[in-house]
Amino acid sequence: MPPAKRAVKLLRGAVEARLPQAAQGRHVDPADQLPVDPASWGAAYATAFASPEMSAFRENLRIPGRDLRESVLDDLATYHGITPEEARLRCLTWEERSVQEWEAANADDDAGRVAFYRTMQSWSYDLLWWAYLQAEMFAEPSSVMALRFLQANAAGRRHLDFGAGVGATSQLFVANGWVSTLADLSSTLLEFARFRLERRDQVADYLDLHRQALPAGAYDAITAIDTLAHVPDVHRTACELRGALSRDGILIANFDIRSPAPETAWHLHDDDLRARHDLLRAGFCPITHLGGGLIAYRRVDDYGLARARRTVWDWATLVSPPRRIARALPRRALTRTRSLLGSRHPPTSPG
Repeated sequence: MPPAKRAVKLLRGAVEARLPQAAQGRHVDPADQLPVDPASWGAAYATAFASPEMSAFRENLRIPGRDLRESVLDDLATYHGITPEEARLRCLTWEERSVQEWEAANADDDAGRVAFYRTMQSWSYDLLWWAYLQAEMFAEPSSVMALRFLQANAAGRRHLDFGAGVGATSQLFVANGWVSTLADLSSTLLEFARFRLERRDQVADYLDLHRQALPAGAYDAITAIDTLAHVPDVHRTACELRGALSRDGILIANFDIRSPAPETAWHLHDDDLRARHDLLRAGFCPITHLGGGLIAYRRVDDYGLARARRTVWDWATLVSPPRRIARALPRRALTRTRSLLGSRHPPTSPG
C-alpha cells in the first residue's frame, strides 16, 4: 500500500476511534418510535437492510403464524414462564438486572465472572431485543453485514459464532446454507438459544466453552460480534480462535469498548487499540472495515522477515506513541478531518 494511502487509512482509524460510543441505558421500544428511514444509516447499511439476508434474519426471528414482535416476546415469555408484557419490560430494563446479577456473583475476579456468565438471565432479554432492534432498523445490522461479506469471501461454509448469545446470528447462517456452531461460556444463553432454534426446527451444533475447547481447524469463518470486550485475555482467546480456523479462514469481530461504570462492568477493556493489537499479533491480518467497528480479519501464516515486518507495522499503527497522540487529538479537529476525508458513520444506535 502506498505511504499516502497508509497515512489516510491510519487517520481515518483515528477519527473513527473518537466517535461516540454506543448509548447506555434502557433499550428503546420500536412500537413507541417513528419508523426509521434506512437512508439515515448510509448507503452500505441501507443496502444491508433491504437485502435478502435481512429478510432471512427477520424471518428467523419469527415463530410460524406470529409476527416479528410477538415472536420475540413469546420466546422470552414461554422460556422464562412470564407474560409477554413482563418480557417486554425486562427487555427495556435489562441493564439494571445485569448490574444486580453482576454484584450478586461478586464478578470482580475470574471465578466471579464465570459464575455471572453461567447463571445470569438478563442478557437473554438484552440480546434478543437487540436482534429485534436490528430487524426494525434501530440498530446496526451486524449479523447481516458479517454474512454478506463471508458469503462472498469465505472458502467454505463451516461457521462458528463465538459468543453466540441467543443464537440469532447462527440462525441466519443456517438459513443461508451454512453449518453453524453456537459457542458460549454462558450455559443459560446456550440453553435459551437451543430452545429457540429447536422450536423453529433449525439444526445447529452447540459448544459450551466452560467445558469444551475449540476444535482445531474446524471452521472456515468465525463471528465474534460484541464478544471480545468481555474476554479477560484477548491475545490468548485470539490464538484459540486462530487455531480453530482453517487455512486462510476469516474472523469478523469488534471491540465494544465502554467507559467504566457499574452498568459497563462486564466490558473488561477500555482500550480498543490494545485489544486490536492483541488480535493481530495472534496471527490475524485486517481485510476491511464493515462498519460500526466491525472488522474482517484473515488468518495468516507468515514467518521470518514477513512476520517481523507485519509486527512492526501493527505496533506502529495501533499502540505506538504517535498513534496514541492521534487518538488524543481534540474531537473538533478530528471531526473536521473526517469531513475532509469524506467518511460517513451511521447514527449512534440504541443499546
